Order: sequence, then structure tokens, then C-alpha cells
Amino acid sequence: MGYVKLKKAGGDFDILSAEGVAKAALDTSTTPDSIKVSYFGAAVHEVVITPAANFVQADVTALNGAIGNIGGGSGMIDVSLSQLVSSIAFS
Repeated sequence: MGYVKLKKAGGDFDILSAEGVAKAALDTSTTPDSIKVSYFGAAVHEVVITPAANFVQADVTALNGAIGNIGGGSGMIDVSLSQLVSSIAFS
């Protein structure tokens, strides 16, 4: 299974599964602007990635590129986002 490494402050990181991703999109209805990742499945599964300051569309493009580079493989790949991640939430 492939994962994307999301950098946090202090050298910490969270991981995001790259398997079964249906869509990654910028969510400007949150403060700060976050990235919402939706997964295929019987029920709607979403992960919201919240930064310290606003994410921008280029961050979504970078995340999509990292997910694409894994290409169904295994391991972990870094993604370079404009902001550090402060938290991720699952729903």
C-alpha cells in the first residue's frame, strides 16, 4: 500500500493513504483553507488536511502528483506543500 508523507512542525509527519483516492480538492469554506481527500468505497470516506495557514490550488496539484507517482505501488513518498500540516481529520 502506498502513502503520502505530510510534513508537520518539528520534523513530525502524518501519513495519507494513496489507495482508492477519488478526488483531492481545495476547500475554501474552512479557515484556514484546507484540502479534502475523498476515497472510493461503500460509504463516503474523507480526510481533511488542515494547514497552519491557507493551502492553495498548487498544493492540491502537488498532492495529486505524489499520489500519481505512487501508481499503486507500496512505500511512502514525500510531498512538498506550501504550508506545514497542523492536523488531519477523518470522516
